[in-house]
Amino acid sequence: MSGIMAEAVRFLPFGGAALAACSGALLWRGWRKSQRLQQMRRDALVSGGDPSSARHGKHDALIAAMKRLAVQQRTRQARILCPSALMRTSGLHEQLAVAGLANEVSVQAFFEMRVRLAAILGLAGMAIGCIFSGELAFLLAVAGIVVGFRMPAASLKRRAEERTSGMEAHLPEMMDVMALGMRSGLSFDAASRLYESHFSTELAADLKQAQRSWEAGLESRAEALRQLAATYDSPLLARVVEQWIRSLRFGTSMVEGLEAEGAQARAACKAKREERIAKAPVKMMIPTGALILPAMLILVLGPVLLELMNGGM
Repeated sequence: MSGIMAEAVRFLPFGGAALAACSGALLWRGWRKSQRLQQMRRDALVSGGDPSSARHGKHDALIAAMKRLAVQQRTRQARILCPSALMRTSGLHEQLAVAGLANEVSVQAFFEMRVRLAAILGLAGMAIGCIFSGELAFLLAVAGIVVGFRMPAASLKRRAEERTSGMEAHLPEMMDVMALGMRSGLSFDAASRLYESHFSTELAADLKQAQRSWEAGLESRAEALRQLAATYDSPLLARVVEQWIRSLRFGTSMVEGLEAEGAQARAACKAKREERIAKAPVKMMIPTGALILPAMLILVLGPVLLELMNGGM
């Protein structure tokens, strides 16, 4: 035991230096990425494009921890570690909005969570590796830093995908209800309120918030609807919203368009489900090959091998 402790103490400075170097490299990489994104936004503004079209770059527990950090307003450390330019241009505002966390998790809390996880997992990997060798401590520390720095982003991406998938599953239902209401003589706003009052989905809540915004005069109807579409990473919803805006602007009938869009949304949702079902056999090959196939080989070839061994003896 004393030899192990001596080995750990001998490689501790080396591990600490490696951890500090890796942390600095990750921070430098994030800052460089923010500069590239800022340049992309400038180019988009110069060319007349939409700056929000630039590329943006367990899970539930990480989201809850980020919410707690935002509520506690513990952002001084994050402001010190994270340059202000990085927090403005890293695209995290858009990612948080797509994940439905724009009003619950701040950019500072998100970045602080990344730094904390990277430091904790890096130190844990280094401590475990020091028990065996200095090289293993270095590798585990680097792996812990990388995993800890990427875990919050992966959680955010997964939440955004789940939120978009849930929205697309309820989108045909919303358009059918609105089309039914407008066929009965209701206006677009009244049809929207009809859906919002009878359904408790996240899409209904977001549509209700957007409707309150344009009815209060904070935004125009077109701006509020486009903002609603921007909070989901769904080209389908973006097309539907643009169709609504054109119909409301030129006064054309929306009922046929709503019914056609509802049929298209339902077909797209069905196609995605069929795609997931088609991928299931391929995903099952991994556990089948790793768990079931060896057991079957032992069961089939075991008696034969035992007989050969007994015959050879």
